[in-house]
Amino acid sequence: MRLKRSLAIRMSMMIIVAVSVLFIGAFAGVAILARRALREGATRNATLLLDKLREEINLSLREVETATENMIWVVKEKQPSPDDISEVPRRLVEFNPPIIGSTVAFEPWFYPSEGYWYAPYSYRDEQTGVIKSIQMGNENYDYFNMEWYREPHRNAHNRWSDPYFDEGGGEQMMATYSVPIWNENMEVYAILTADISLKRFSEKVAAVRPYENSFSFLLGRSGTFICHPDSTRLLTQTIFSEAQRIGSETLAQVGEEMLRGKEGCTEYTGSDGRKHFMAYSPVSNGWSIAISFPYEDVFAGLRRLQWLLIVIGLLDLLMLYLVIRKVVTRLTQPITLFTYTAMNIAKGNFKVHVPEVNTQDELKRLHDSLEYMLLSFQEYIAELRSSTASNERYESELHIASSIQRQMLPSDFSNSEGVDIFAMLSPAKQVGGDLYDFVIRNRTVYFAVGDVSGKGVPAALYMAITRAAFRFTSGLGIGPEGILSRINDVFAEGNASAMFVTLFMGKLNLDTLELEWCNGGHNPIVIVNPDGTSEFLQAKPNLAAGLFPGFPYVRESRQMQKGSRLIVYTDGVTEAERADQAQFGEERLLSFASSVAPEASSQTCCEDLFAAVQAFTAGNPQNDDVTILSLKI
Repeated sequence: MRLKRSLAIRMSMMIIVAVSVLFIGAFAGVAILARRALREGATRNATLLLDKLREEINLSLREVETATENMIWVVKEKQPSPDDISEVPRRLVEFNPPIIGSTVAFEPWFYPSEGYWYAPYSYRDEQTGVIKSIQMGNENYDYFNMEWYREPHRNAHNRWSDPYFDEGGGEQMMATYSVPIWNENMEVYAILTADISLKRFSEKVAAVRPYENSFSFLLGRSGTFICHPDSTRLLTQTIFSEAQRIGSETLAQVGEEMLRGKEGCTEYTGSDGRKHFMAYSPVSNGWSIAISFPYEDVFAGLRRLQWLLIVIGLLDLLMLYLVIRKVVTRLTQPITLFTYTAMNIAKGNFKVHVPEVNTQDELKRLHDSLEYMLLSFQEYIAELRSSTASNERYESELHIASSIQRQMLPSDFSNSEGVDIFAMLSPAKQVGGDLYDFVIRNRTVYFAVGDVSGKGVPAALYMAITRAAFRFTSGLGIGPEGILSRINDVFAEGNASAMFVTLFMGKLNLDTLELEWCNGGHNPIVIVNPDGTSEFLQAKPNLAAGLFPGFPYVRESRQMQKGSRLIVYTDGVTEAERADQAQFGEERLLSFASSVAPEASSQTCCEDLFAAVQAFTAGNPQNDDVTILSLKI
C-alpha cells in the first residue's frame, strides 16, 4: 500500500499545488485591483466630502459678508446720531443667526461727546441667547491696534481677520469680517464688523469623518490650526510645527500648498508611523480645509474580505484535495496491482497473473507490456537454463583440461643433478598457450619455453603437441636447432589455421658448462652473471615454429660460468600493462634480474619476478599468459 499512497498523494499534491498557484495568482491580482479601486474611491469620497464642507463654509461666510455689506447704508443714514448708530450692530446680530457679534468702530473723537473711543458692540449671549449691547472701546480695549480694525482701515478693503480669542469683547474664539466705511472724500471713518463663532465651524468640520480614525482640520492664512480635533493646538500650533514634530517633509509641502490656495490629495506618514491619505482645498476667505484618514481604515474592509477569502480558499483546497485523492487512488489502483505483479516476477515467480484492465489507455498498454515481458522472461529462463547447463558442462571440461594441462608440465624440480631449475606458468584463462619443459639426460639439460599464438583451447592443444614433440625429439641426442626444425616441420604441414609457436630451445652440458641454444622468434632470455650483472642473450633471428616447413634454424653456443643464472620468460612478463597502458618492459626486467641475490634459489627468483609484475599492474586484469623459467648453474 505504500506505493499506492505515495503515488496518490504525490499526484494529489501536484494538482493541489497547481490549483493553489492559480488561486494565489488570481487572489493577488484581485487584491491589487481592489486596493487600487478602494484607494481611488476613498480619495474621491474624501474629495466630495471636502467639497461639500467647503461649500457649506463658503455659504456661511458669504451670508455673513452679504448681511454685513448690506448694513453700510444704514450706518451712513444713522451716522448723525450716536444713539441711533448702536441699533445697527444689534439689528445685524438679531436678523443673522450665524453672526454672534457686531460693532461699528469709529475713528478717534469722531463723536466728541462720546470721547476718544466709540464702538457700540452687540452680541448674542452664548448661554441665554439674549442680545446684549456694550460700549467696547476704552483704555483696556484699544481697538485701533487690533487686526480687525487696523488692516481694513489701512487697505480700505473688506477683510476677514485671522481667528482670535476676543477678550473684552465676545469672550470666545471667533473670526471677524470687517467692512470699511468712508465719506465723500474717500476717507475711512468707521469699520463695520460681523463676528462668527469658530465653535460652529469646529462642529461642522469635526462632523466630516468618512472613516473611524479620520479627522478634519481648518487652517488660517498663516497655517495656524483654526479647527482641529485636538483643542490644545488651536491658535497655538501650525501645520508646519506639526510637520516638524513628526518629521514629515510631505506634510510641510502640503502646508505650503494650502497657504497658496491650492487643492489636491497626497499621502504622508503620521506620528503613529501609519500611512495617511490627505485631501485639502481652499476656503473663499483665504483659509484652507483638509481631511486626513489612515490607510488601515480605507483597507480594513478589504483585509477582512481577504481573510475570509483565504479561509474559504483553504477549505475549498482541502475539499478538492480529498476529492482528488479519492479519484487518483481509484485510478492508480491498477498500477498498484501491476507493481505487485512486477515484484513477483522480480522474485522469480513467472506464473503470476497479470491483472486485467477494461480501459484503452496507458494502463492497457502497461498491462500488455507486462504480459509480453512475462512471456519473454519465461522463454528467456528456459533458454538460460539450457545455456547454463551447457556452460556448466563446458566449464567442467575446461577445468578438467586445465588440470590436465598443469599435470603435463613438470612440477618436480628436486632431482636436477647440479643445476637449480624452477618454472611456473600463470594462464590468462583457464587454459593457455604458454609452455615450459626440461629434460636431464647424461649430464645434459634440455629446456624449452614457448608461447603459442592465440589463447584458449586451440592454443592449449598446440601447447600439448609442442610439449610432446619436445619430449620426443630431445631424446634423440640432437642439438636445439634440430629439435626446433622437427617441431616446425610437424606444425607447418597442413597448418590451415596459420597458428605458430615461439620457442626458445636450450641445451646445457653440466660438465663443460657449454650452453647451446636456438631462438625461434621468442623473447631474448636474460643471463645473470656471477658478479650480479645482467644482460640479454643475443641470438640470431629465426622464425617461429609452424610457419614454413624446412626453415634452416641456426644453433648458437656460449661458455657459461659457475654461478650464472638464466631467466627464460614469455611476453606476458614484459607486456604486462597497468591501467594507464604502461608496460613492465625489458628495462624493468633487467633491473629486477640485477637485484636477484646470487644465493637466491630459482624458485625464489621466479616467484619474486611474478610478484614484481603483479605489483606493477596494480590489480589490472592479466592480459596474457605468464611463464617464467629460472636455471642457476
